[in-house]
Amino acid sequence: MALLLVILVPIAALVIYAVVFDLRRRRRRGAPGSHDISSAARLARADADARGASGLAPPGGIPGGGTIAGL
Repeated sequence: MALLLVILVPIAALVIYAVVFDLRRRRRRGAPGSHDISSAARLARADADARGASGLAPPGGIPGGGTIAGL
């Protein structure tokens, strides 16, 4: 009986610690996988707009700010 207590008490303590650790982590950072493809696309678009790369060609030029010589 004592051997059973020596084995089960530490295992139960580890399981309780793991559950508490997981709950704290989820509460702090949100659930894993909360970032979907649309939020990643919005973030990439916002970063590009912040750098000035709107994707629209300037008048008489090509995207990226260059011009085509001879036209």
